[in-house]
Amino acid sequence: MDRESSVITELVNEAYPGLTTLVNVHEWMANRFVPPAAFILTQGTSETQNSLTSYQVAAHGVIVLHYPQRDGIYQPLSAEPLQQLLRQKQFSCRGKTVDMTIEIESTTLRIWRDKKDRLEITFSFTYNVPLPRENVEKVNVFDIQGVSL
Repeated sequence: MDRESSVITELVNEAYPGLTTLVNVHEWMANRFVPPAAFILTQGTSETQNSLTSYQVAAHGVIVLHYPQRDGIYQPLSAEPLQQLLRQKQFSCRGKTVDMTIEIESTTLRIWRDKKDRLEITFSFTYNVPLPRENVEKVNVFDIQGVSL
């Protein structure tokens, strides 16, 4: 599982406790799950250098909430728990199991209710990745004997 998918999975589990979460697209496409369930998909779109020590990744995310079925009738799930949690966190989500913070762009959050068996939530987000660098010895002693003032 990608690190960003892990953070979004934690977010979904916090908003919808007890909901089965899928991140494997093959299992989801083969319909190998029992609703209610959440499917999470992320895809990086661009990378830009943020500073000398990190770069910023822009990505798109999709959360699909599959409704439970009772007596042949779908029981819709609400997007409100996720929306409230995002507002509470100010659209900034820090992972508990991975040391990563994603910043969800609130203006890109879209909720699609046009399917009878699921709710689709799409959004864009960014996160920073540190660049690996060598440990170099720092200069702590300065010799200034040859300098005349």
